[in-house]
Amino acid sequence: MSLSQAQKIIIGVFTLIPFLLLPYIVYEVFHFVMDTIRLSQQGEPDPADIIAGILSFIGPVILCSLISLALLIFFIIHCVTNKVITTTERIIWVVVFIFIGSISFPIYWFLRLWNEGK
Repeated sequence: MSLSQAQKIIIGVFTLIPFLLLPYIVYEVFHFVMDTIRLSQQGEPDPADIIAGILSFIGPVILCSLISLALLIFFIIHCVTNKVITTTERIIWVVVFIFIGSISFPIYWFLRLWNEGK
């Protein structure tokens, strides 16, 4: 599978999006928990406040999950159709993608996509 330089850069950006969203998701969850604790000290929190707090981090979680799933499918297809690497390495990469997930995507992107012709 031959990709242009622009396509490689776009895939690289999408590969980094889950890592960029993770601190935001952690912040929103922490902020939601702290607000809920503060509101519960004054009495029963309003259900609208709880739903708004949950929605503040559910959107980024869904976005991160969809991007990770799309990248998993793309990288598995790219790895299996890549004629440069050996069969053993293909199997290892697929197993790494499945069990380690998003952490392995930037490594594969750098080693096998960005440095493809080198």
